[in-house]
Amino acid sequence: MKHSYGIFGAGAIAEVHARAINSIEDAVLTGVYDIHPDRTLSFSKKYNCKPFGSPEELVSDKNIDIVCVCTPSGEHLNPALLSIKAGKHCIIEKPLEVTLDRCDIIIEQAAKNNVMVSGIFPMRFTDIGSDLKKCTDSGRFGKYILGDVYVKWYRKPEYYSDVKWRGSAIKCGGGALMNQAIHSVDLLQWYMGKVESVNAFTALISHENIEVEDTAVAILRFSNGALGVIEASTAVNPGFFRRIEILGSKGSVVVEEEKILTWKFDNEREEDEHIRRKYSGNNVTGGGVSDPKAISDTGHIRQFIDITSAIDRGVAPAIDAEEARKAVEIVLAVYRSANEKRVVYL
Repeated sequence: MKHSYGIFGAGAIAEVHARAINSIEDAVLTGVYDIHPDRTLSFSKKYNCKPFGSPEELVSDKNIDIVCVCTPSGEHLNPALLSIKAGKHCIIEKPLEVTLDRCDIIIEQAAKNNVMVSGIFPMRFTDIGSDLKKCTDSGRFGKYILGDVYVKWYRKPEYYSDVKWRGSAIKCGGGALMNQAIHSVDLLQWYMGKVESVNAFTALISHENIEVEDTAVAILRFSNGALGVIEASTAVNPGFFRRIEILGSKGSVVVEEEKILTWKFDNEREEDEHIRRKYSGNNVTGGGVSDPKAISDTGHIRQFIDITSAIDRGVAPAIDAEEARKAVEIVLAVYRSANEKRVVYL
């Protein structure tokens, strides 16, 4: 079945969505709307699609059956609801929204209007992400001891000054944690399971004239008894590849971006050496370490394929709205813990 897409927002992430759509055989990008008419027009010319003059005009187009929401993080709700109530399936770039109440409204309206909503977390669709998930599901780690993520990146002052919403508490919902590290937070809970409680600190250490944190540290307790750490920053120069550590009583895995540093288990299997060799090379992309555009489209493309296939088959996508809500809940618990100076229970 051929699917026709519309996009709300014409910023950098919308370009990733457009390229993903154009990479899928049974998909076509029909049109775009942005609050800035000049950006709408230039985007439409670049990707050979229709420039819409209003949000209502876009969702009224009968050819469009899927809408991508690529607006600022704290402005996902209105275009999402407009699309959902028009009977369009909806793909929402991370985070789903910046409060749990807004996330829940999206979830409730999607169910009420019988449309699918998916939240974008493309790192789940990378080869290393998928292989590590198979491993965590297999029980090979024994008892989980620690689950840690480190996202120590660098963003120049212009990153915030040139695009004002990135430093806005209302429009972005948060800084290094909500806007950058949320991908790794999602992976951590996907691998380790539910987070039970959080004790955290956040700070604005290096950047100026922004309302959000550029550094956050949190200690986690998971429902399975394991502990963990989240470190996130956009102030660490020159920036480092993100790192995920899943550490257990019978084995451990440490991944740096696309590269395996440790893959070791008591019960060694034949495929383990193959996996170590497969991910032993250098990282292919910049990982967004210091350049937010230095990322691969692969994860988005694979997730879009999953979403369109789910629609065709009438099943839930790998990351539906409720699944996308989980990382938002953890991030907000970190912020609440830091603000209230106490342990927060989810």
